[in-house]
Amino acid sequence: MEETKKNNSTTILGVLLGLAVIAAGYFGYSTNQKTKQAEIMSMEMDSLMEVRESLEMDLSSLTKEYESMAIENDSLKGSLDNAKEVIATKDEQLRWAQRKAATDVKTLKEEIVVLETAKSDMMATVEALRTENNELKQANAELTQKVAMFEEENAGLQVQVTDLNAANSLLERKAADLANTSFKASSMQVDLAKNNDKATIKSKRVRRLDIGFDLVDVPEEYQGQQNLYLYITDSNGVPISGGSGTVKVGSGDRALVIEPLDVKKVSLTASQRFEFSHEVAEKLKPGYYIASIYADKGLLGSTLFKLI
Repeated sequence: MEETKKNNSTTILGVLLGLAVIAAGYFGYSTNQKTKQAEIMSMEMDSLMEVRESLEMDLSSLTKEYESMAIENDSLKGSLDNAKEVIATKDEQLRWAQRKAATDVKTLKEEIVVLETAKSDMMATVEALRTENNELKQANAELTQKVAMFEEENAGLQVQVTDLNAANSLLERKAADLANTSFKASSMQVDLAKNNDKATIKSKRVRRLDIGFDLVDVPEEYQGQQNLYLYITDSNGVPISGGSGTVKVGSGDRALVIEPLDVKKVSLTASQRFEFSHEVAEKLKPGYYIASIYADKGLLGSTLFKLI
């Protein structure tokens, strides 16, 4: 009987030890699994935190870039109100995301979604502003070019007006110097031609000047042998080159020494038409010119023509 009791005690003790070993193994396994799960969770948290920090840095950098471009846009458009409003909105989103920082994975993922949306919006806004600034720069450059062109044209017009005024003043003085109002050149016409005889008013292409005029109702005392002279000056009275010498025309206080481009010995009657044809020695400059016809008695007439 005692032997039976001992065997039973031994069996029970063995069972208890076995259960203890099983329990220890289970608790050890459970603890190990929890440790591994905690390590995985910690790694995921660290990774998400890095993603959030990277997005925050990107958004902050984009915000600064936007502020810089908005200032440039302000100098181009004159207003930053809309830009400041957008920046304020993005700043508030960033501050909200930073305040809402938490340690659980779900909250971090929500923060990352918000930051990614804010980053995408800011990138689109920066790109739109960059495009607008480039368009404004292009428009300003074109406007500046047009203004410069208009200023250049205006300066050219002012020079032409000054040149014309000087030429008209000189022409008026010549009209007062006419030798005799009853003996003067009329219907004066200046034709300009290139080498191929085609008409032109471009100064660099003019190679020949044809000046025609009428002498009608010539008083009898002026009829007969006369010398006629072609004389051309610019608006300032400077003669163009090509003359072969100087002659004195007129008499008394109206006597004048000129350097004619051409001379014609003619026999005047009551009415006739004459023409001088002069080959240009040097290229002429743009501007106004005065062609004058002189006789030994003095000035017979003048006319104005322009080269461009």
